[in-house]
Amino acid sequence: MTAVEQARTTRTAASGNAPARPAPAGEPTAFRFPAPDDPAPSARRMLAMALAGAVLGLTGVGVGLYAVITVFSGAPTWYLPVLGVLTLLSVVPAAAAYLAIHQRTLPWLLMAVATPPMLAAVVVALAP
Repeated sequence: MTAVEQARTTRTAASGNAPARPAPAGEPTAFRFPAPDDPAPSARRMLAMALAGAVLGLTGVGVGLYAVITVFSGAPTWYLPVLGVLTLLSVVPAAAAYLAIHQRTLPWLLMAVATPPMLAAVVVALAP
């Protein structure tokens, strides 16, 4: 390598250490990264999922900022653990929805499951 050349830091080929293992025949997998032969999701689907995730995420940021202010002004001891659990109950299904983007209805069901805990977190954040 000369002083002008840069070292390549990004891999462009799949690693030989961890080959992709296909699912057994007849056994569908709901949560998986897309295979090279999977068709890309439509732009409308990706935009709708991104907007739903953004609404949940920005709501969570608002709850978090409000919780920081509430904690510094003296919050009850139950306040942070309850908000933490509600946030996890919302983040996990939302993240799983992105892994299931190639399914027809599962991502939307997961986003619907992620919404009530976030709404409960808003209510709890405003409670004290």
